[in-house]
Amino acid sequence: MTSTSPRTRALAARRPWQPPTEVERRLRDAALAGDEKGYLRVLAETDLYLYLAKDQVDAGGARSWRTTEDELGNWCVAVRTPGERLPRHAGSVASCRTLEDLAEHWPDARFSLYVNPGSPSGMRLRARPWDRRRWKKAARAAGTDRPTTLLTKLTGPRSGPLAHALACGAHLSVTNGVLWNEIGDVYRDYERDVHLLRDIWGTGTPQEWQLQMNALLAARNSPPEPELALRVRRELSRDAATLGADAWRRACAAALDELEIPEADAAVQDVIGRILRYEARFRADGLLAPDGYVRSAVGYDYGRAVGFARWGLSARLCPAEAAEGAILRAGGACREAYDSWEDFSAGYALGRVLRFDTEEFGEWYTAVLEPHRLLTTDPGSPWRTVGWDEAQGGNPGARIR
Repeated sequence: MTSTSPRTRALAARRPWQPPTEVERRLRDAALAGDEKGYLRVLAETDLYLYLAKDQVDAGGARSWRTTEDELGNWCVAVRTPGERLPRHAGSVASCRTLEDLAEHWPDARFSLYVNPGSPSGMRLRARPWDRRRWKKAARAAGTDRPTTLLTKLTGPRSGPLAHALACGAHLSVTNGVLWNEIGDVYRDYERDVHLLRDIWGTGTPQEWQLQMNALLAARNSPPEPELALRVRRELSRDAATLGADAWRRACAAALDELEIPEADAAVQDVIGRILRYEARFRADGLLAPDGYVRSAVGYDYGRAVGFARWGLSARLCPAEAAEGAILRAGGACREAYDSWEDFSAGYALGRVLRFDTEEFGEWYTAVLEPHRLLTTDPGSPWRTVGWDEAQGGNPGARIR
């Protein structure tokens, strides 16, 4: 049996409804048309969220699926799509699944699948063995490689300082397939987020989260050599119409002597060569204008600070006020360091590839190139709708030149 609830139909009939994202709009249209095949197609293309008891997840081991009664008294397993995720609650956390995951591990054929309960985008789907075979078929048709997309919460901030700051984290939002303009539980899976923060970032407590956040906001999470070299070039370029590589190299060597760290010269000279080669590739791929260059790579730490704040919030390592405050500080730091979204994006990209890519131009490079292209061309992108100087605050006079 497939159905929308009487309450959902009544709500849709009584008042206008703004879908949180494009996903929910497509689901609503399919539900109203009674198009189960189309509804499954949308579900197969998006993340689905089960809500589990936090204490069970933290304890590890077996955990029970939460069930609920729908308006008709039928027992269901409820899932939510990205725009319909529940408000944060101390006792429950989200677990990300795909439609194929649900088909493979469904607990009992007596339970229905209830998508977005209480929403006009909701639908209840029977989950008998032959129904679940249809879910798998829809999942296979959708494929495993989802296209690079931008997820916007239409009811979230889309202008002003907070939207600007959140857009500074849009590289990671696109890469991770999460909403760019939401503060809350936006990352994909609580348990996975907790493990990644602990294993990759060494962050398992609120105190450790704050230490890492402080380092990102101070641009101390990345190696210092690239920023030193870029700062020397910025200063030289103020007094020269053109700046050759040899002059840049000599100036860096002199700066290191003045700082009494000549032993760092080999590393700085190496990074200058890497910067020049990456900038040439950036120009060829449209990350830089034909005559452009990267002024600063601090955008990589600042952009990650936005994602790290939201990630820590999802993992319950910081309160919402601390996450929002860090995000706004990161946005302000970006405005001080750069003059445009394109300028910021090139700096973010250079910081990332210098840290991880080793001039292979592989996944570490494409993971910034593809979001850059999407964010600079999609008409709905915040980089097209939120002006760089739209946000108030910061200190434009202190911008890096």
